Amino acid sequence: MGTPDTSLGSYLKDPKRFADVFNQGVFQGEIKILPEELKELDSVSKQSRGGNRARDLVKQYMYEDTKLSILAIENQNNIQYFMPLKNMLYDSDFYNDQRKTISKTHKETKDLKGDEYISSFSKNDKLSPIITLVIYYGDKEWNAPKELHEMLEVSPKLAPFKGLIQNYKINLLEVSKIDNLDAYSDDMKVLFGFIKYQRDKEKLQQFISKNKEIFSCVPLETCSTIEAVTNTKEIRKYMEKNENGVINVCQAIEDMKKSSEAKGRAIGEKRGETRLSTLMNRLFEDERMNDVKKAINDSKFRKNLYQEYGIK
Repeated sequence: MGTPDTSLGSYLKDPKRFADVFNQGVFQGEIKILPEELKELDSVSKQSRGGNRARDLVKQYMYEDTKLSILAIENQNNIQYFMPLKNMLYDSDFYNDQRKTISKTHKETKDLKGDEYISSFSKNDKLSPIITLVIYYGDKEWNAPKELHEMLEVSPKLAPFKGLIQNYKINLLEVSKIDNLDAYSDDMKVLFGFIKYQRDKEKLQQFISKNKEIFSCVPLETCSTIEAVTNTKEIRKYMEKNENGVINVCQAIEDMKKSSEAKGRAIGEKRGETRLSTLMNRLFEDERMNDVKKAINDSKFRKNLYQEYGIK
């Protein structure tokens, strides 16, 4: 199993899920992207000074064989405090890759003259716009910059001219702050709901109960992604004994809850036995034989003795 970021990236590679996340996270619920309009792209770009840079997930948005834009997803489990700069570098690499492809074609066809020939880029050449969505699924509130201007230290002397400094904003989808999970497809609703409520077991139980129908038959791939991104290892045994490709998460959560309660009771009983044994030994050492029997039968008296001896 890979890292949470790679696991989530593999899950979102599915065109339907990719389109769903973009339509909700970028276009505020408007259906702008259809799954059949997406084409897979290489996520690795060449840097101007050698080497390469790999994005989490990239697709080409097509319409009737026309390249409309490049859509990219960056998954973040931890807060990244230079995310605007990181995205700007990623996007600029992809813009430059497009420019290189166009320039290469011109050099091969030798169809340019003058300044266009020197540039290997004509005044009519156009680049496909790039839209990047950052999906943050950590449990802390995002408190990092959301635009390049927030990363800059601008002196009071230059403050009036800040608008002249090029800015770069990020499109951020903070899973823990999604208000309308019902707007997503069942797959994404289950995954994002589990992520949103992973630290609050009571709210998670309420969310699952409210959506019992979809949680009663969750695809194995979705469960595997939930396990990876939320570190819910307990769900693994239900995945291993799966036979029909789906898991009843409602039953799995209920079983985990009962198991947790049973462990809690066992720990409590063991702790109680240890405390009582320690108290009895102290009473015997102090030759308080009359208090031994009373401590066994009188819980209030026993509690006072625990406090007296400092037994926790």
